[in-house]
Amino acid sequence: METVLESDSEEQVRGGETREEEEEEEEEEPKKLEGTLHVSAPQELLLKVDQADGLCPESYRINFPDESRLLAIGDNFQRQYSHLYPDRKPLLLCPVNECGVKKFVSMTLRPTPTVFPELLTWGGCASFVANFLSLDPLEPPEGLPRYLFSSSSVLQSQRATCFECATLLCSLLLGAHYDVYCVSGYAVKEMCLLDQSLQECPLLDTEVKSVISEQEPQENKYTVKPLRELKSNFVTQQEKKKQDAEAARFQKHKLQESEQRPADPLRGLRVHCWVLVLSGSRSVQENFFIDPLTGNSYTTDNDNFLGIESVWNNLNYYVNMQDCRNGCADMVYDLEDLKIWEPVLFGATYKKQLILDVLKKKESKLMSKITNDVEEEEQPRAFEMPRSWVSDIPISKQDLETCWPGTQKVTQYRKAKLEKFAPDLMSDGLITRLTTYKDLNCTDVVMVKEWYQHRNDHLEEREVNEVDSFITESFKRVQRFHLLCKSS
Repeated sequence: METVLESDSEEQVRGGETREEEEEEEEEEPKKLEGTLHVSAPQELLLKVDQADGLCPESYRINFPDESRLLAIGDNFQRQYSHLYPDRKPLLLCPVNECGVKKFVSMTLRPTPTVFPELLTWGGCASFVANFLSLDPLEPPEGLPRYLFSSSSVLQSQRATCFECATLLCSLLLGAHYDVYCVSGYAVKEMCLLDQSLQECPLLDTEVKSVISEQEPQENKYTVKPLRELKSNFVTQQEKKKQDAEAARFQKHKLQESEQRPADPLRGLRVHCWVLVLSGSRSVQENFFIDPLTGNSYTTDNDNFLGIESVWNNLNYYVNMQDCRNGCADMVYDLEDLKIWEPVLFGATYKKQLILDVLKKKESKLMSKITNDVEEEEQPRAFEMPRSWVSDIPISKQDLETCWPGTQKVTQYRKAKLEKFAPDLMSDGLITRLTTYKDLNCTDVVMVKEWYQHRNDHLEEREVNEVDSFITESFKRVQRFHLLCKSS
């Protein structure tokens, strides 16, 4: 599919939208609300022109010549794509931002370096985005969003769709020098709606493992050691991995049999957005996915992901041309292979090429100094992605400390409820509460475990067994002969 730029006579681009599209939107769009940028409903977040002038930078309100040209390329690509593949859904190419201006989706990504150690790894970035933002589900669930707001606005409102969550996460990871892409595709209902009610609580799983490790008998160092068994460590590790995978598969099958939910009529149609991390950068050995709603990582063949329409970063946009009838299990992520990935900008720069260009420039400068030759003039390149229109993404230390919307977060797991509170929010120093139940409806309490900090009595943990009416409290070691544990 070739991308052809339309002439000005066919379509005049002004401010990223055609005059006809503006007239249609004026008829369809409800009356825009007056007020600030931070209201909840997506369709109500568009600002009036006079309000946008005072609240948003100029790049949010207008399109510069390069952006207008890119929008024309994107619109033309969308028309050709719909003509060649009428059975496939339209692509998310030029959504509307918070000021009512169309912006190419790749330009919404802004690589954001950070000075905070918590955001220097993919796990820290994913955890921050998942905790800091609350989900606005897509409406309808099988349709692409019409709006895509900047990460700076999303951080202020702390509400976002899955596409805006992935955009913020991808911007942070690009700033940390990962090779990452936003992915537009399809996922299971539980992932799209952030429903973790059938998953085991990770904190409860950690507690169980710690109890098991404490119960394991310690090895007596004075006993005679048995003869060393000549066996390959690699074979042992592979057998252990195989056994763990079989145990996890059996447990999952057992849960599905006992707690099988009714079939989802929209399975395979629910739109979701997540992040793809490619190997090669930051010592990443294998490609993997990150769900921005939970911050969890998954293998690229995980059955929660049912298909991919397109991926993009801040340099280009790629359409998937591979068959997704088996989900994402058999997909190849060589984005420079034009047979399986169709780029919007042919010949545009990509991350590996940037690294090679830097090395070539250093080598050519060194050779020119040695041979006293004149450097060759660089050949003009294809149209490159303009710089992002999004302003600096502000993240403060306070955001990292009180990261949950409303300074607290409640997550419902299978037979458990996990509550987290910002430091110094609760007067008694409570920061985490885990409640476990007997039944799936979470009505019959079994145990309540609480964690504290900064208390005068140095209390750290309290466990209340509701079945036996037994309370256990653990204290921080401060001095010798101080109370460490109390039961009642």
